[in-house]
Amino acid sequence: MISESTPTRFLFRLIAISAILIAALPAMKASGEVIKISVTPSEVTIGDTVNIVVESADENPLNAVILIPDEGAIPLCLKKVKTSVYDSHFIIRRNGPQGLYAIQAWVGDRARPAAIGKAVFLFKKIIGDFCMIGVFDPKGLKSDMDKYIGELKNFGANFLIAHTIITPRRVYYRSKICNMDSSSPIDQSYLSSLLKCADENGISVVLSVSWDMTRVIPPPQRMKSTHEIIKELYSLYGSHPSLVGFYSYQEGSGIYYATYVREFCDYVKEVNPGLLTACAPYTDNPLLAGYLSAIRSLNIIIYQGMVMASYRPDNRIKFPFRRVKDFGSIASGASELQSKIVLTHVELFGYLENALKHLYIASYNNIYQQFMSAATVPHNDGIIMFNYSGVIYNTLRRYPQYRQEFDRSRDAVFDGMKAFDLIGNASAHRNQLAVYIPWTDFQEYRWERDYYSALDAFRTMGIPVDILPWAPFHEESYPPYYPVRANSRALTQMLKAKEVLVFPSLSGLNETDSELMKHFLERGGTVVAFGPRIPMGTTYNRTILFGIEKTGKSRTHIAIIDRFDFRERTVTGKKWELGRVTLPVWRTEGANVIATFEDESPAITLNTYGKGKVVSVLTDAQTAARKFPYLVRDVFNYIGVQRYVDIVGTNQNCDVAVSKTRSGFVTAVVNHNNSKLEITLMPLTPYYKGETQNWKDLVAGKEIAKSKNNAALKIQVMPRSYRLIDMSDHTGR
Repeated sequence: MISESTPTRFLFRLIAISAILIAALPAMKASGEVIKISVTPSEVTIGDTVNIVVESADENPLNAVILIPDEGAIPLCLKKVKTSVYDSHFIIRRNGPQGLYAIQAWVGDRARPAAIGKAVFLFKKIIGDFCMIGVFDPKGLKSDMDKYIGELKNFGANFLIAHTIITPRRVYYRSKICNMDSSSPIDQSYLSSLLKCADENGISVVLSVSWDMTRVIPPPQRMKSTHEIIKELYSLYGSHPSLVGFYSYQEGSGIYYATYVREFCDYVKEVNPGLLTACAPYTDNPLLAGYLSAIRSLNIIIYQGMVMASYRPDNRIKFPFRRVKDFGSIASGASELQSKIVLTHVELFGYLENALKHLYIASYNNIYQQFMSAATVPHNDGIIMFNYSGVIYNTLRRYPQYRQEFDRSRDAVFDGMKAFDLIGNASAHRNQLAVYIPWTDFQEYRWERDYYSALDAFRTMGIPVDILPWAPFHEESYPPYYPVRANSRALTQMLKAKEVLVFPSLSGLNETDSELMKHFLERGGTVVAFGPRIPMGTTYNRTILFGIEKTGKSRTHIAIIDRFDFRERTVTGKKWELGRVTLPVWRTEGANVIATFEDESPAITLNTYGKGKVVSVLTDAQTAARKFPYLVRDVFNYIGVQRYVDIVGTNQNCDVAVSKTRSGFVTAVVNHNNSKLEITLMPLTPYYKGETQNWKDLVAGKEIAKSKNNAALKIQVMPRSYRLIDMSDHTGR
């Protein structure tokens, strides 16, 4: 059996976003002086009281401030409760600004403290930008930075990653490590000026750290150089309340990247465990998300959107806008089991045919549609842009002759943030359906062939889904070593969340996933497997678990016949035309038949295994979505998938999100198409006979219809736009 000895998800969340933080300035280690800060809870809602406990190693007087997003740093009153122990409380007000609230305590002079403690807690969303620090005007540095931050605050930004601090020719801080011959005194003041502006404006800042790029450093020595830069930057600027962490300038893909990220983050925590750590992996290996999620010292994952980047000459994949949601969902799903801060990535630049005036800036639609897709990522912690500072702010300044056209790109950011905030009402909660990525089944071609098509199939059916990557035990997250134990903590969380796992034509599961799925089903979980491949396992018998067996034959089918009325529990005989689809032939070995092909061989089956349920849909997900979507929806309802509305009329070039509310549901439909869509919303929520349902357009802020007995609502969604609809009953239950 799987061990249950791992820490709870709650404890991991506290560790992940620094709810219990211990901070010490490296220079103070010799004296043993340490400041500890404990903050609970780590994620807050309106009305919460945040409990703050500060402990020092001796009785030296302590001072503390709290950096409030959008407002700046204010003193934090500390009450002494016993020797060297202080506490404080902070209440989240109803109209309080969202973002990271950063707490800093210190001993001695504020500018040159003897010791520092840092801690953060999160309220609602992080809205951020990769700030290319070298873009600002050296002739009016402070005023230019203030203007930039003012623009960010106008659309709700509260977070920066200070990027490209070190370049081969210029260094933007007072370094004693780098070659400073080409860096003027003004250059060296950039970082301190940015942090001062951030302190004043309540913007939390993470510093992007590379090795010393001013020298030729062989790759084996670059991590050591990176460590030295981290230590130097913290010793110079750690006294700024706005400095909350470090980001790895080095990006990467493949599970090898996890080894690098672990070493980077572990060192940051050695410098000060109260600092946040962050990285931005590429999207070509979703298995990496599971490995990154298991790194305890990593706090923030930014899975890159790669939509505009895919238009580079060396990367001509041309991802559609809807992939922003898919890539963001990989990290969001990983964080569900291992608890990280997840930021969804939006690209403001343009390559080749997506560039305006042959410059680096993208058009309104190329920016706005990414924001809409990013907003549908379930339960994300915010958004970060690459990058407003260089692509929008600096381009507008450098090319005033194109201002009218480029202003539209800036408008896309402001309009996109409004959409992000509004659509977030519908993506606030995770979905019960989750497409599962196992450890060994993933190959690049399969991600593109099977996973993209399955995710698009659910879009066609108007059903929002999560992505849930395999997650290792922390102790087994060290590639290239094989994982040999199923993750019991992941199992417990999946069962608690009542996940329904979707297998998009998986061929087989290795021992860890096989064991996980076996126990998942035995303890009451639900799996839906789409064909034509049904996964074999190393610790379970496929025939017994799925209740079907492969015959070794293939046949061309033209129809599916519904053999079970889910409402009346009777045979219906309803026929769904397929065209001509050639598939392997299966036979039942204990499973109940829900639908057959025209030759009476099974097409959809339902089997029980332990306390769990296993559905096999023997066509691929795309065929199911195009040819018999109503039947698939009925199956999901019958097996207990928590859904609140059928969204009919979408296609694969849409994004959808649905969240339950106290008295109904709220749903978002994003239309990435160049033509309008006719959409029908069919409520599935319980109702009382004769009860009135109120339909409200949350974008327009007005009621648009009333209905009774869960009658459907028809709406239009205009091209490259979205609708956000709230349905509630009149009693407000």
